[in-house]
Amino acid sequence: MLLSIVILSYNRPLQLERILCKFENIENGRFNIIIKDDVSPLINEIEQVYKKYRDKLAVEVRLYNNELNLGYDKNLISSFDITESEYVFLLSDDDYIEGREMERLISVLSKREEKFYFTPYTDKLSGVINRVFSESIDHNETLIDFSSVIYNSILFSGLIYHRKTVLGLNLDRAFLSNCIYTQVYLAAIIIYNTKSFGVVPSGVLFLGGDGDSFFGKNESAKNSELLTDRNKLTSNLNYQPFLLSVVDKIASMTNPDIRRLFLKEYKKRLISYGLRARSHGLKSYLVFLKAYMKSNIPFFIIPFSFYMTFFLIAAKWAKKINDFGIKKSRHSG
Repeated sequence: MLLSIVILSYNRPLQLERILCKFENIENGRFNIIIKDDVSPLINEIEQVYKKYRDKLAVEVRLYNNELNLGYDKNLISSFDITESEYVFLLSDDDYIEGREMERLISVLSKREEKFYFTPYTDKLSGVINRVFSESIDHNETLIDFSSVIYNSILFSGLIYHRKTVLGLNLDRAFLSNCIYTQVYLAAIIIYNTKSFGVVPSGVLFLGGDGDSFFGKNESAKNSELLTDRNKLTSNLNYQPFLLSVVDKIASMTNPDIRRLFLKEYKKRLISYGLRARSHGLKSYLVFLKAYMKSNIPFFIIPFSFYMTFFLIAAKWAKKINDFGIKKSRHSG
């Protein structure tokens, strides 16, 4: 089998059905679909959805039930142990694939040119396509653009890994067991080792826009209490120390310059984060600033200096400045 689409599933039968129904009338023997359920309380409903589409689809569908509730990171890393396929396409149960476009994706993977691929994704609500790489990758460049690599691998849906390459890595599983960003670690290490990555066609992957998946709800995740409310303006402050820790780990195993290059981009995004908070009004900005000072994020003098000046900017201008900065940065590559 060339490809397994592994759906990391936890307690979302309706979203699971949305994924599977997109494969009706699709015939292709080069990929299968594996539902990797992490001991969901709604397992009976999930099994009903599975059985319905197992008998309905021409594409092979399997349900894999974890013996124990693993939590986000362990569930993800063990995805590579439950299939013999050459490639593994990770998919959140919150997102979905347009089955009619799978032929284009398969045609790219069948060339077997890369050990890792990004899948561009479309935001269903805005229609914006993300993970778009405008320039070809320079295979001779030692560090490529690792800030882009890291940020584009935060969303695990649509990350495609060469399975044996992952299994061949000397992984620090104790660190990965609750780091929240296992997918970033794997992607960065593979790209560093191979000095390359691929990009498959857009139009395949869509964000469901339904809010939390099992990411912050899984009982076995030690940090689940930090992740349960992802809609708060300050919620990203809970995630960022974990991301920085993973970047430090990647840099320690590869090249220290990766941390330096990442922090250069990270500080820009911290400033953007502050502008976004200010655009919600002064009261919200004060809540954000207080949460930032209490967070485990390292103190950076330049972003903090900007935060102090944001008190002088009206909310509507903070939004305009931030929108302009984001638009300019996207067009500048």
